[in-house]
Amino acid sequence: MNSSKPFNFRQFTIYDDLSTMKVNTDGVLLGALVPVDNYRNILEIGCGAGYISIMLAQKNLNAQITAIDIDKNSIAQANYNFRNCKWANRLSAYNISLEDFAKSSFNDFDLIISNPPFYLENYRSIKSQNLIAKHSTVLDFSNFLSLSSNLMNDYSKLCIILSAKSCNTIISIARDYCLFTAKQINIIPRENKKISRVVLFLEKHLAYPIEVSNLIIRNEDLSYTNDFLELTKDYLLL
Repeated sequence: MNSSKPFNFRQFTIYDDLSTMKVNTDGVLLGALVPVDNYRNILEIGCGAGYISIMLAQKNLNAQITAIDIDKNSIAQANYNFRNCKWANRLSAYNISLEDFAKSSFNDFDLIISNPPFYLENYRSIKSQNLIAKHSTVLDFSNFLSLSSNLMNDYSKLCIILSAKSCNTIISIARDYCLFTAKQINIIPRENKKISRVVLFLEKHLAYPIEVSNLIIRNEDLSYTNDFLELTKDYLLL
């Protein structure tokens, strides 16, 4: 399980060589940007090696965190990483699909978080080729949002990171399931570049005005911005 070189965060270590979802900037941003102070029951969908869940456990010492993934190797690695971090008693990982989990869960969650490996941009072509049934790793956002909504209470939040070109489509689909954007953080990879990613905070109440902000990761000289360094200072060794 620990034969490869790990990724070292400030307070924990992640092995991800077997996982379908490696440690990446999107996941770190999502884990760092989500405020979890008031949440006690958290679900991560598509946890990969489990590092986002561990980030949430680090920042909220009262939260119980459940992580799910359909890939058995990812779950094996997530459980290994969970057992070897200081918050192991509040973390659990299960090899189960979102569909099956939603059917079997008797709990609702205060916070649902996901760095989804979904392929929205290619969904129509995938659907036309009848590949969705053959490839269980592909989950369209309509199904994802519907199932997530069923696991939420009236005060829950769903937080996801996605490509900028998918953002408006996802916001529109979410409304079909009574999920409304409360907050939007636009991620800009480098100063004077276009938005590449968006973090959405969705909830069951219509929010107005929507809180919108930008986060630039790197300056023009490729050094990290002060905002990024401040955001990740408790997690990354930069």
